[in-house]
Amino acid sequence: MDARALRYFQAVAEFGSYSRAAEWLRISQPAVSRQIAKLEEELGIALFERRGRGAVPTEAGQILRERARELLRRIELTKAEVTGARGGPSGTLSFAVPPAAGAVLVPALVARFGAAFPNVFLRVVGGFSGYIHEWLVRGQVDLALVHDPLPQRGFVAEPLVREEVFLVGGPNSPLEAGSRMRTADLASLPLVLPSRSNASRRLLEQWTAGGAAPIDLRVEADDHGVIRGLVRQGLAYSLLTGAAIAEDVAAGRLRAWPFEPAVHWTLTLVRPQQQGGSPLVDEFAGMAAEVARNLVADGLWPGLST
Repeated sequence: MDARALRYFQAVAEFGSYSRAAEWLRISQPAVSRQIAKLEEELGIALFERRGRGAVPTEAGQILRERARELLRRIELTKAEVTGARGGPSGTLSFAVPPAAGAVLVPALVARFGAAFPNVFLRVVGGFSGYIHEWLVRGQVDLALVHDPLPQRGFVAEPLVREEVFLVGGPNSPLEAGSRMRTADLASLPLVLPSRSNASRRLLEQWTAGGAAPIDLRVEADDHGVIRGLVRQGLAYSLLTGAAIAEDVAAGRLRAWPFEPAVHWTLTLVRPQQQGGSPLVDEFAGMAAEVARNLVADGLWPGLST
């Protein structure tokens, strides 16, 4: 398999069409078809199933699609490291981060990283920790920030910031202002939470497994905007970090209650453990850790450095 054939294959898989992939690649459709046919001949298996005017990856195609992302990104990183010997590193680096943490960290990190590595294109992806973990395992991103990641063989984890978690409600909530919440109090409140793969759900399930009353989950939503919207309207309560709610609380759009005892999620920098590592990824990881801790020390990020 050569890199060109993999790029053509990936384009068809992403666009679901030979013609759209050819247009995006700026080559003829027959050229794309020939490369895919050669790849299928080499592997001895069909990679796409034709459906009308579209092309859907077969089971084998789905496997190759996941592997191709990682392989092509590694090729780009290797090229960047080799060409870095003249004129500085170049290429693309993919970084995933939860939305609230990203709003605090990314601007300062981009400014610093861009000044040090002007020829490197930085791709930032936002999402809940459960999705980010999946992207890491599939090789879709080079490194990521994740809340309380589960131990994963083949990955390096570096805790950066302990963020306090609050119960969050709408501005007209009947809960007493200034009070502190207990785990048992959640049983009487309607909740909106992300899916089970995320830190807040794992935390609640640990509590309920310990004998607390079952939670009243009204809505499951894997989107910060949806969660905050439901909470602002007084339709449900949720669990969010200080960084996620600071602006809304200050503006009176949300109210927040700390827990007794205090609850924290640890935001952790995670990246694949590789033989020899990647100098560019190592540089970015070190810079991200330093910027995060500086933001906490300066009071710009609600949390505690680890």
